[in-house]
This record gives sequence, C-alpha cells and structure tokens, in this order.
Amino acid sequence: MSHIFRHSIFKILSSSKNHQPILRHDQIRQLNLFRKKPIKEATPYIIVRAKKEDFHEILKVMHQSYYDGEPTIMSLNIRPNSVLDELALRSLAEGYTLVAKCKYNGNIVGACINQSLSEWDPEMQEKLACSVKHDETRKLIMFQAYVSRAPDLFRCLGVKKIYEMAYLFVNRSHRKKGLAFRLLEESKSLGADAGFPVIRCDATNVNTAKICEKLGMQKVADIPYCTYLDQNLQPIFQPPWPHQSTQIYCDCAPQYNELKRKIQKKGNFLKFSKRQHHKQPYV
Repeated sequence: MSHIFRHSIFKILSSSKNHQPILRHDQIRQLNLFRKKPIKEATPYIIVRAKKEDFHEILKVMHQSYYDGEPTIMSLNIRPNSVLDELALRSLAEGYTLVAKCKYNGNIVGACINQSLSEWDPEMQEKLACSVKHDETRKLIMFQAYVSRAPDLFRCLGVKKIYEMAYLFVNRSHRKKGLAFRLLEESKSLGADAGFPVIRCDATNVNTAKICEKLGMQKVADIPYCTYLDQNLQPIFQPPWPHQSTQIYCDCAPQYNELKRKIQKKGNFLKFSKRQHHKQPYV
C-alpha cells in the first residue's frame, strides 16, 4: 500500500463528523475505489429480426400466449386454426417481425409480428372471410377488415403503404419484465428505418394502448366492442373488463420522431456520464 493511500485512509478514520478533511485530487481518485456505484441489471433477453427458420417456433409461442389473452379471440372462444396461422405466416414472410429471445438458451419468448398494410387489404380480408367456413373465425376476420378501414388513413393522409404492428405476444412466464414495451419500441423504430410514412397499431386491449401512449403515438380512433353488432343487433364481442374497445394509434412522422428519440437518448446518456464524472465521493 502506498504512503499517500495509507495517509488518506488514516485522515478519514481520524476525522470527526463535523470536521471533514480537505483532500487533494489524487486522493479523491483513490477514494473513488470505495464509492458504491449503481450496477445496471443486465437483461437476459435480446430483440432480433425473425428468420425463416424461426417461423414454426413463433407460431408455437403465439398459440400458447396470444390466443388466451387477446380480447376478441377470447370473446369468440377461437382456438388456433390453419386460417389464422396462414394470415400470421403471410405477415412473417414480409420480414418485419421482431422476436425476443433468451440469451442463454436461444428460445423465443415473445414476438411482435409486423406487416405492411395497403388500401386494398381490407377488401381482400373480407373476401377471405367469405370463404371461411368456421363462423367465429369469419367474424374475427371481418372485424379486422372493419378496423383496418375505419380511420380511412390512406385517404386522409394520402399514403399508399402503412406499417402495422399487428400481433404482440409474450410468453406468460416471461411477462411483467418490459418485453412487450421493448418489442413495440423496437418495432416502431424498424418501421421508421424502413421508410414507412405512417406507423399504426390497433390496440385491442388496454395494456397495448398504454404502451402506445408511452411511445408517443396518437390515438386516432376508438371502436367500442358494444357498437359492433351482428344481424340481430347484438354485440359480437363481449370481452372481460377492462378491455372494452379497440383503440387505433398512429405515428404520422415516424422518421422525425425516431431521430428525436435517438438524440434525446444520446443527450440523457451524456448528461448521466457528465454527472457521474463530476460527482464527489462521500467522505
């Protein structure tokens, strides 16, 4: 142990509560060794783009984690079937899907299936629904087409393509760890980087709606389930409380907002680094 280091510790231990020693710069640097610094907990998950070989596992996780928590599907008591799997695979094939994987075993624990939406897609969905034999699945696809057409974003905003964050799900044993927020945040960034003029998310439950609000997205439509009726004027969906409507959120300037977010994030990091550098040790 050096003479200066020994002398510094002796002065600290011998000083009283009301008389703190005046330390030189080199002594302060040595005392920093004893200061407790906050340790940021490392997350055991990574967010990456889905590959073709991941599609089967994504569908498996979707069957386990999406169908039992989606209000519209729960209300109709729909089980996984080939029609809905085919729709999910079409979205996966576009290459915009992000998955959450465990760092240690590589297992997929959640995903956000993203897709591009064109102005003729609602009409194609309705045609598909007419060919489906299962009544409940047909009702679900017709409702999705209705929601896609409801805000009339293509005419109002004058765009041809929209980036939609369509299916969000996280394995039940890995929830309440911020994965849903990270998946939506990274998906939104991916849509901005891909050059889409509008980013959209149809929040069918209140949890997704809260995340969209945290991400700064604007609510452009609210479709209560009690207003979507069948031929007998009865509500088709009766989901559990508090999921009472589908809320449509949009970001109409994704590139600007993404750049603003990155600048703010970098600024916060620089402020934190500067504060840590100038913070005096407790003696």
